[in-house]
Amino acid sequence: MTDDPILIAEQLDGGVERLTLNRPARLNAMNHPMAEALLAHFESRRRDEATRVIILRGAGRAFSSGADLKAAGQPDALQDGPRGDWVLRDLMKAMRACPQPLIALVRGPAAGGGLALALASDIIVASETAGFHSAFINVGLSGAELGASWRLQRTIGVSRAREMLYIGRPLNAADALRLGLVSAVTPDAELDAYGLALAADMVRARPDALRLSKRSFDATLDAVSLDTALEIEERAQMLMIARRGQS
Repeated sequence: MTDDPILIAEQLDGGVERLTLNRPARLNAMNHPMAEALLAHFESRRRDEATRVIILRGAGRAFSSGADLKAAGQPDALQDGPRGDWVLRDLMKAMRACPQPLIALVRGPAAGGGLALALASDIIVASETAGFHSAFINVGLSGAELGASWRLQRTIGVSRAREMLYIGRPLNAADALRLGLVSAVTPDAELDAYGLALAADMVRARPDALRLSKRSFDATLDAVSLDTALEIEERAQMLMIARRGQS
């Protein structure tokens, strides 16, 4: 591993790219350099025809523990706040706008912003140690953030999704599989190999088939757009952040 906030692996066979969140000592918690690097990377894939599938994973024992709260007040802290979740919101949109299907390989916690990263992917595969935790409401914020409510309510159902978001209650890997949040659960040691095999199966499709499929899947998912959900969530979150600063 390097000191870069993300590690971009060499293109693998068939146009598969593996992108690794690379802050294992902080459980891959997101700071501003990581958020900016991820945004720039996914935006750069908009017209990249060589890359056909992207695998997103975390270095070490976690996918991502969310925002790096210990960085608060430091230069590399996330700069989103009462003015809006600009970088993180744009990152979620860039992940959906890039034409390549995204496979999230979740080992250990996917919490807060880490959960949002997983939910912004097309396919989520979990290891047996994976845990999905919204976390937002537990740190004094709105439970709706970064598209999480949009995806969760459509995936695991309104009641269970709202229970998870209202209380900040995590889902373990077994429950995530039973509820349809993830497509498979593997032993920890087999997660990367499963993801590579899945990507290899996907790139057997004809050129542009994956791109057109992703666009069609998103267009037909629901009449309410992710952009609308992000705007609604952001307004509530801005109010919560502003009010927390007044207390």
